[in-house]
Amino acid sequence: MEAKVVHVIIALLKEQHAEIVLDMEHLQEMLRHPVCLECEQNVRKLMKILDQRVILHLVQEDQLLYPKLLQSGYAPIQDMARRFIQEMGGMAVEFSRYMQQWQSADELVTHWEQFVEQTRQLADRLIRRISREENELFPLIDSLDRE
Repeated sequence: MEAKVVHVIIALLKEQHAEIVLDMEHLQEMLRHPVCLECEQNVRKLMKILDQRVILHLVQEDQLLYPKLLQSGYAPIQDMARRFIQEMGGMAVEFSRYMQQWQSADELVTHWEQFVEQTRQLADRLIRRISREENELFPLIDSLDRE
């Protein structure tokens, strides 16, 4: 495996993971309050930031990291990459649909409770994916590089 390239990609992804988790936690905190004009505006601003960060991040994983892992020549990494793709693939499409559904301020305010519930579910899945990559995939790559 091109270890240096993969480690550069992983370092970038880890930075993005931290930013995304902080943004998602901030969004979830904002959603604990009843809808109001200021709240809706702040939520929409944060959603725009998240949209750019999350889509860029998922594309980088899907197009840079996972193809390299599948071609790594290390069966444990290839197996885990395949499993992660199968279990967690499609997140970019799901996130894009979510963003499209809630792009209208009127829709967001009118269906606030539905928006809050969908946001919590999506945040949970996204944070779970990040956690699994950080705690399972990246340590496996590091351990094999030390052998």
